[in-house]
Amino acid sequence: MFTNHFNRLFLVSILAFLTGCWESDMPEVNEQNCLMENIKKLDEEIKQEFASKCLRRVNTRAGEFKESPQKEW
Repeated sequence: MFTNHFNRLFLVSILAFLTGCWESDMPEVNEQNCLMENIKKLDEEIKQEFASKCLRRVNTRAGEFKESPQKEW
């Protein structure tokens, strides 16, 4: 009984360890890769996520708090 649990624990730990071994096909988000003709070359499953990252990279100041000038009445 103990060896059965040990074997399951060993198998689960090996599988958990191996899940991080595969590289993703997501290219680096930079000026050259974010051109439309390069985005069109990507696989369908990563195209939308990559385009979203490119849009967020271009508009880095969006959502920042901008203090309005102080008015003296």
